[in-house]
Amino acid sequence: MGITVRKLHPHFAAEIVGANLRDVDDPTFVQIRAAFEEHSVLVFHDQHLTDDEQIAFTRRFGPLEETTRSIAQNTRVAPQIADLSNVDAEGNTLSADDRRMLYHKGNQLWHSDSSFKPVPAMASLLSAREVPPEGGETQYASLRAAWDALPRAMQTRLDGLVAVHSFAYSRALIAPGLLLPEQEAALPPVKQRLVRVNHVTGRKAVYLGSHASYIVGMPVDEGRRLVRDLLEHATQPPFVFEHRWRAGDCVMWDNRAVLHRGRPWDTKRYRRVMHRTTVAGDGPTVPDPVVAADAVPAV
Repeated sequence: MGITVRKLHPHFAAEIVGANLRDVDDPTFVQIRAAFEEHSVLVFHDQHLTDDEQIAFTRRFGPLEETTRSIAQNTRVAPQIADLSNVDAEGNTLSADDRRMLYHKGNQLWHSDSSFKPVPAMASLLSAREVPPEGGETQYASLRAAWDALPRAMQTRLDGLVAVHSFAYSRALIAPGLLLPEQEAALPPVKQRLVRVNHVTGRKAVYLGSHASYIVGMPVDEGRRLVRDLLEHATQPPFVFEHRWRAGDCVMWDNRAVLHRGRPWDTKRYRRVMHRTTVAGDGPTVPDPVVAADAVPAV
């Protein structure tokens, strides 16, 4: 098939030209996989995938996660599809005050998908089915570039530290009670290394986001200040790429190496329908990733 890789940002992100994700032969997939490891974010225009086609392509990267059960879950799509939309299962536009819309606001916080799970996600692929004419962009922040820009003394301090990540913690930043009780019980806080290494490229990335609650071994306030300062550092404009969607786009990103967040749009006027598939990671980042359910302090 043959593809062209066009860089979109000085530090990361690339457009893949010439790929039809419905029919990727093995040599082309090798090229795409290498570009993914190198650039962390890949943009594919004009794909217009069905759910089955999206699932089939994403599975080339590894086993898929199933959607985390929530009040916003669309049970009419496959369990491997996360429906990130302001449209319900019957096709009706959700009102701005619908609790499902409030739940989706969590996607507007900087985060790495599934960092709140014992085995965090490796990759995500988001497919644009309907997009607003303005707003609704997705921003990505390079955690590798952020790591490279840290002073050596700070890098030495961070290497070996462990953060506790919690879905309940991040959703409480939006509003209390957004998680179903059984969902909160099924997703206890977990430990994740604060610094991760890509074993293909050898590059390090600082690993954090809105799910990161505190640092193991530090007073809570001190650990949260460190997480906040690192997040502000990692999401500075020089480290951020913004993708402006058009219908048919697919964007794939490396959850080990980038943060992302959705941007607001006029939900009263415009529909936005996005379907995400998520590739599971290959193991925990620490040997004993699960911590006690009551270990995360209140927000």
